Amino acid sequence: MYGLVSTDEGGVKGVVVSDGIEVSTTDENGVYNLKSNKHYGYVFISVPSGYEVEADGVLPRMYRLTTADNTKAERADFRLTQVDGQDTYKVFFLGDMHLANRTDDAAQFRQFTADFNNYRNSCSGQKMYAITLGDMTWDLYWYDNKYEIADYIKTINEQVKDIQIFHTMGNHDYDYKAFNDFDAALQYRTHLAPGYYSFNIGKVHYIVLDDIDCDGYDGTTARLYTKNLSDDQLTWLAKDLAYVNKSTPVIITAHAPFFRPTETGSYKYDHDAASTDRLLSLLDGYKVHFVTGHTHMNYNVPAGHQVSGGRDIMEHNVAAICASWWWSGHLTPGLHLSTDGTPGGYAIWDINGTDIKWIYKGTNLNEDVQFRSYDLNQVRFSLNDVPDMSGTATATNAFNKYIQAYPANSNNEVLINVWNWNPSWTITVTTESGQTLTCTPVGAYDPLHIAALTVKRFNKANLKSAPSFITELFVHFFKVKAPDATSTLNITVKDEFGHTWTEEMKRPKAFSTDAYMQ
Repeated sequence: MYGLVSTDEGGVKGVVVSDGIEVSTTDENGVYNLKSNKHYGYVFISVPSGYEVEADGVLPRMYRLTTADNTKAERADFRLTQVDGQDTYKVFFLGDMHLANRTDDAAQFRQFTADFNNYRNSCSGQKMYAITLGDMTWDLYWYDNKYEIADYIKTINEQVKDIQIFHTMGNHDYDYKAFNDFDAALQYRTHLAPGYYSFNIGKVHYIVLDDIDCDGYDGTTARLYTKNLSDDQLTWLAKDLAYVNKSTPVIITAHAPFFRPTETGSYKYDHDAASTDRLLSLLDGYKVHFVTGHTHMNYNVPAGHQVSGGRDIMEHNVAAICASWWWSGHLTPGLHLSTDGTPGGYAIWDINGTDIKWIYKGTNLNEDVQFRSYDLNQVRFSLNDVPDMSGTATATNAFNKYIQAYPANSNNEVLINVWNWNPSWTITVTTESGQTLTCTPVGAYDPLHIAALTVKRFNKANLKSAPSFITELFVHFFKVKAPDATSTLNITVKDEFGHTWTEEMKRPKAFSTDAYMQ
C-alpha cells in the first residue's frame, strides 16, 4: 500500500498510517509506503492533531478499503483540512443506541437527536466531535426487522449534521449468522470504520479498540462471543503508542468495560484477564481514560486503584442512549431510564489542552439533573402491582426480590441515586435544623425503573421466566435515615470539578411514575 496524505497546501509529514498490523508514517512530502498483506482489507490514518479528515455526512473517512489482492500494490490517498480551535473542544460519548425498528425506537431516537442538536446549538462556536461506544444496531433485527448498519448510517445522517462521529464496534454490530470474528465484522468495517484505529484531536490521543471476539460464532443467535483483545490488536497498539509521548493524555474507547464495581465498594476485572493485563502493561506511564458502554448502566472506576495495578487509568462506563433498550420510554412515555435508574443519555467531555472534565446528560434533561431522591416511606411494591402476572415459580420469585427490597414500611429512610458518582464526589444531607445525616452507600434497585418498566414487564400471564431488560441491583446509591416522616432534607452533591447540585426534598415526597415524569 502507498499513497499521499495532503492538504491543499501539499503533503503532510509524519502522519501515522496502518493496515491494522503494520504501521508507517508519511515522509516530508506526505507519501507513505506500507508493506501490507491486506488482511483486514483496509488502510487507515491516525488523523494528526490540528487537522480533520474528509467526512461522508457524520462519518470521518480516515480509512480506505482495498480492492486488489495482496500481490498488487494499491494507492490510497487521504485529504486533510487544517483546523483551528482544537486545543479547546467538546467530545460527546454516545453509547448503545440499539436501533432496530421496534419499541418506538425511531420516535424515541428522534428525541435524543433533537436534544443532542439543541445542546450543540447552545454551544455554537466551539469545536465538537463525537465517538460512539458500540451497539448502534442490533444484529438480530438486521434480519427480523430489516434494519442494518446501512440503515443506521442513513438515520444518523438525516438527523445529525455538522459534526464528525467516530465509531466503536459493539457486540450487536457483528453479524450473528457468521462463523468467525472476521466474517462477522464484514458489514461494520465495510460501512463504518476499522475495528480498531487511532486519531488525535488537539493535545489528546484517541484510541478505538474492539474488545468483542466472535470467533466462537456458530451462525445462530447464541452469539458466543468473549470480551478480549486480539493479538493483532495489541501488537498494533504497541506500534501506535510508539508515536505518542507519555505526556499526552490518552482516551481509549471500547464497547465492553474492562472493570466493574462490586457490591463491597471495590472493583474487579469484567474482561479477559490475559489481554487486559497486556493492555495495562502497554499503557504504563500514560495518563489514560477508558470510556466504555455495553452495560446500559453508569459508573466510574477511579485512577490509581489496585484493579489497574495502581496505574493512572480511570474507566468511565457510560449509560445507554437507548436506556433499557427503549423499553421504559415505550411502556411509560416520559420516563427514559437505564436498568440502574440512570436517565438514558450521553456523556459530555470538555477538553482544554490536556485538562479534561466530564459530565453526564440525560436526554431531555438539563445538566443540573445529576441525582434522584426517593422517600422510602412512600415506595412499596407488592403482588397487587402485577394482578395479571401468572406463570412459573421462577417468574414469581424473580419479582419477589423487588417486593422484598421495598415492602411497606415507615422507617423514614431516603434513597438517593447519584448515577455518575465516583469516589472524588461528595454527598451531604442535612435537616432543616442543620443536622448532618450519615449517608451510607448501598446496592439498590432503582424504584422508578421498577415502576416504569419492570412492573409492566411482569404484569402478564403465562410467564415462563423473568422478562428481559428489568431493573438491576447497582451501587451508586446512598441511604440516609431522616428524623421523622415529614422533615425536609437538603441534599448536596458535588463533583471533583466543583459543580454542585442541590435538592430541597420536602417530605413526604410522593412516589409514582407521574410524580417523576421528565
